[in-house]
Amino acid sequence: MPVIKNDMGEKIEGGHTEIVWSRIDSVVTLILENERYFQAKRGGELNQIVMKTFGVAERMAKIYVSEAKKEIRRLGRAEKKKALLRALRDREFLFQRAKGTKDKAGKLIEKPDYKLALEIVKDRDKILGLYVDEVKQTGEMTMKNVDMSKFTEHGLERLKRGDTIEEVLMDPKAVKIE
Repeated sequence: MPVIKNDMGEKIEGGHTEIVWSRIDSVVTLILENERYFQAKRGGELNQIVMKTFGVAERMAKIYVSEAKKEIRRLGRAEKKKALLRALRDREFLFQRAKGTKDKAGKLIEKPDYKLALEIVKDRDKILGLYVDEVKQTGEMTMKNVDMSKFTEHGLERLKRGDTIEEVLMDPKAVKIE
């Protein structure tokens, strides 16, 4: 990106002038006020609004919209990080409580709940991406010795739609009774 300088010869942050940044901020506000503009299919409509609002060509409107969307994503990442830290702090607090509490003399006030502590640790590890459900890890289910001729048309349709085999087997309309 070329270096842009203001009238005093100072570098301008991100290569944009103050007026461009204020327009990008206006587009950010416009998108946040109406979330549908963040969708790709509404891009043309948003570009038209920006063109009319600021009296710029389509190319410049697209630049404003693109920069505004980048700014929204950047803000979203910062909020996500804050939410993750808040969730981890909450889990740590709950974990400390689940371990039980003692008074100054070392006498138990609240008994430890080890099952709860284990669940909290699992939840924390899941948030950190350390604990992965086995189902998510494999991603598919293997069927062994399933006689497909035992299913009715209704049952086969349910399997085709993606219902689990366990659900379909529990449906009396889905299995032929001999």
